[in-house]
Amino acid sequence: MPVPNSNEEPPPQPQAEAGDIETAPVLDAELLTALGEATDDAPKYGENIHPDLAQRWLPILRKGMDKEAKDKLIKEYSIPENCKLLRAPSLNAEISAAVTDIARGRDKKIEAEQQQLGVGLSAINRAMTLLLTTDDKQSKVQAIKILSDGCRILSDLHYSETQARVKLVTPGLDKVFLNLIQDVERDETLFSSKLSEKIKASKAIEKQSSQIKKTVTTPASSNTFQTAGPSYSRYRGNWTRPARFQPTSRRGRGGPRWSTPAAYRPAAPTPRSRSPRQLTPGHVRKRDSNSGTRRSA
Repeated sequence: MPVPNSNEEPPPQPQAEAGDIETAPVLDAELLTALGEATDDAPKYGENIHPDLAQRWLPILRKGMDKEAKDKLIKEYSIPENCKLLRAPSLNAEISAAVTDIARGRDKKIEAEQQQLGVGLSAINRAMTLLLTTDDKQSKVQAIKILSDGCRILSDLHYSETQARVKLVTPGLDKVFLNLIQDVERDETLFSSKLSEKIKASKAIEKQSSQIKKTVTTPASSNTFQTAGPSYSRYRGNWTRPARFQPTSRRGRGGPRWSTPAAYRPAAPTPRSRSPRQLTPGHVRKRDSNSGTRRSA
């Protein structure tokens, strides 16, 4: 065994920084009782069940049962006659006619789930009755089979309630996020405990795709009005030309008179000179004695 050298210096001890918290003293039992019980956010689980049982229930809890197998089990284990309250109560006809279609449809869905719960309890009670009344091995096997069917029915009901919670939450989420959680499987959380990692990976992919995506420039739109020929002027929208004639007004009696500027005054019409009618030497004007009009001879 090597002997430690006395001349060697001891290793440096880590020094406590200014922000470090010193070791807290252990409190007395009476003080801890006065503080009350500590709350733990982590869920507390019970004893483990047999691994073969867990392997049969976990797939149903994740994805549910096949519809044909589910309907077959519900028909097989009917509600016992001496415990009719296990059957889901139906809505009164008077109340059904008074409520809205949305409320009636929601009640119908909850009624089907409650009926499935009653069937699962009926299967468990049938197995317990078999174990209490018989002692042979064959009856025990039959009871275990019934108990297994009851657990399947209740596990499928558990899955249905999970899907109902998902449908209740998703309408308030963004469409891009809905595509991200479309095929996700639940675990201890409703949308998987790895949801934050998927969101970060999706944002990273979106950022990289935006960097390598080709940008397309669109040509600027022309505001000119396309006309049939080159003689038309440019389209001026709602522009209107100034009025040609402006009225004159007076400010009080003897005040200044507003006159129209010379630039907007209309030009005076030029008198048209009428040329005399040219008569040929063969034409002679004569006055009709009866009508008093002139006619050409």
